[in-house]
Amino acid sequence: MTLSPYAIILIPIILLLVILGFVTLNRYITYKERVELARLGFSLEDLNRDAATKRQGHRGVLWGGVMTAMSGLALLLGLSTLGMGAWLLGGLLPLFVGLGMVFIYFNTSGTAPGPSEQDDEPSVREGAEVNPFVTEREGVRNNGPDVH
Repeated sequence: MTLSPYAIILIPIILLLVILGFVTLNRYITYKERVELARLGFSLEDLNRDAATKRQGHRGVLWGGVMTAMSGLALLLGLSTLGMGAWLLGGLLPLFVGLGMVFIYFNTSGTAPGPSEQDDEPSVREGAEVNPFVTEREGVRNNGPDVH
């Protein structure tokens, strides 16, 4: 089966248009969803927090890394029957790319997106400056009695 020059040019262009159409449709649906949720009273912070929790898992990186590493290992074992040579790179490259993806997953899985919750007022023990204009009475009222 031979393809005409027109088919060779048109097939990639059609595939590219289908992919771009899918991405555009996906973005449009996400936009409409956000507009409707905002109309229902959800704030932008709530929507961003929900989106961040959805992205928190990064399970796709783990699955992709494991599959790539196992494919590379299978290629490496299969090509090693031919002996030592440059063809082993065909198995080593996907093996280490997959291991790198698994490494990335485990290094980024502990980080939580968004601001961390901390105390609004730093304590004196943490090295915060003491206000010299606060009287002892105000300090007792604000911080409680000083017990040693």
